[in-house]
Amino acid sequence: MAKLIKQLELGIDLGTSNTLVYLKKMGIVWHQPSVIAFNKRNNSVIAVGEEAKKMIGRTPQNLIVLRPLSHGIVTDFDAARIFLGKILDKLRKEYFYIFRPKAIIGIPLNLTEVQKRGAVEAAITAGFKDVHLIEEPIAAALGGNLDFEDARGILLIDIGGGTTEISVISLGGIVVGKSIKIAGDRFNNEIANSVRLKHNLIIGEGQSEEAKIKVGDLFGRNQTFVLKGRDAITALPKEVLFTSQDLKEALLPSIQEIIEETKDIINLTPPDLLGDIINQGIYLTGGSSLLGNLETLFERELKTKVNKIEDPLYSVARGVGKAIEEFEYYKKRCFRD
Repeated sequence: MAKLIKQLELGIDLGTSNTLVYLKKMGIVWHQPSVIAFNKRNNSVIAVGEEAKKMIGRTPQNLIVLRPLSHGIVTDFDAARIFLGKILDKLRKEYFYIFRPKAIIGIPLNLTEVQKRGAVEAAITAGFKDVHLIEEPIAAALGGNLDFEDARGILLIDIGGGTTEISVISLGGIVVGKSIKIAGDRFNNEIANSVRLKHNLIIGEGQSEEAKIKVGDLFGRNQTFVLKGRDAITALPKEVLFTSQDLKEALLPSIQEIIEETKDIINLTPPDLLGDIINQGIYLTGGSSLLGNLETLFERELKTKVNKIEDPLYSVARGVGKAIEEFEYYKKRCFRD
C-alpha cells in the first residue's frame, strides 16, 4: 500500500551518467543510469535506467537508447522529460501525494540561461510544480560536510560522468570556478581508443567502463581484466588482458588536463584564500574520483595534500538532499530560472 505524503520534495542529482534522487525524510530513493530506451516504431518507452543501459550497443533497428544529458546539459528535452516522468511514476507506486512534487536539481557551473531553462522546463513538463537549481560544487560541498559558509577558501574538484567542476568556494559562494568536459565518459572513450591503438582491439562503451571499474587503480599491481572484442585488422574475435598500467597509460593525458585546469584556477584564486587551501588541502569528489591512487597524482602535480570526500559518488545527492531538508535555510544558495 502506498504511503500518504503531503508533497514529494526531492533533491535530484541529474547527471550525465547517473541520476540520484533524494526524497525528504527518506534519503536516496533512486540511483540509476541516466539512460532511456525507446521503440522507434511507436515511440514507446521500453526501459529506463540500468535496464536501458544494458541495451547500449545491443539493440535491434527498431530500438534506440538515448542519454537525455550530455556534459551535464539537457540535450534531448523530450527524453529528459520522459526520464524524469518515469522517476515520478516509480515514486507514485510507493507514495500517494496531494500536491505536485517540488525539486532542487544540481547543475554544472557556467550554464547559459537557455540551458538552465531546459532543465527547469523538462522537470515542469514531467510533473513537477516548483523547481529550483543549485550549482553542483555547492551541493557537493554541502554533501561532503565542508564548512563552505565560513570565511575561508575551499578548493573542490568534482569529477563526475560528463563534467569536472573545479571551484574555489568561500562564504557560501563560488569565488572562481569552471566546468570542463573531461570526466568519466571521456575516460571510457580514452580506454577504448588506447586499446585499439595498443592491441588492435575494438571494444564497446560497456567494456571500457567495466575495465575502468574492475581494474580501478592507476598503480595497482594485480588488478587485471580480460577485454573481448573484434580484431581491428582481421575482424575476428580477440581477447587481451587489460592491466593497471594500461589504465594509467589510457587515462593519464585526460587526468593531466584536469590538473592543468586546476592550476589555472589556483592562479586565479585570491592569495588570502590560497593560504586556507594550503592548510587544509584540496578536496576531491565525484564518482570518477573513485579511481585508486588518483589523489596521489594530484598531490604530486599540485604540491598540496588532497583529501577524498567520503562516498564521493553520493556527495552531490547528499547535498541536494540537505538543501531540500532545510529548504528555508538553503534556498539562498538556490536559484530559479
